[in-house]
Amino acid sequence: MRPPLRIALLECDEPLTNTKAKYGGYGGVFQALLHAAAAALEQPDKIDPNSGLQFSKWDVVHQSDTYPNLEDIDAVLLTGAKYNSYDDTPWILKLVEFTKKVLAQDRVRLIGICFGHQILGRALGAKVGPNDAGWEVAVHDIDLTEQGKQLLGLEKLVHSPSYWKPR
Repeated sequence: MRPPLRIALLECDEPLTNTKAKYGGYGGVFQALLHAAAAALEQPDKIDPNSGLQFSKWDVVHQSDTYPNLEDIDAVLLTGAKYNSYDDTPWILKLVEFTKKVLAQDRVRLIGICFGHQILGRALGAKVGPNDAGWEVAVHDIDLTEQGKQLLGLEKLVHSPSYWKPR
């Protein structure tokens, strides 16, 4: 039997009230999604959805002095957030530095979702910041699967991505 994949969930914000009540935070949301994904693979010899994933949650906003030891994990997931990835607030700077530490080695894998993806870009040296030309915003209805409806407690999701407007 394979050892479990040890995933550190770095919680960069708190979800909306209904989601927080059901899952406790973004860490719980990603645990549910990753367990469901492992089950959907139907390959328990490669990843058992019941024993093949081991999660740890890290509140990097309110407890920003504590990060996982890279020797104790196999992957890091940076969640989304309402914050600006380009801000120089202490917790964001510490998150960028930790992300650089993960990137400097080749064993622990890293994924960033939304805000987390921008932090990953910043750690790699990409310019992140407000656009002088403003925001480009669109609203899209997203039809949810039954699992998505159950997870989010909604029939439909309205997504308003914002993009930098090219000069």
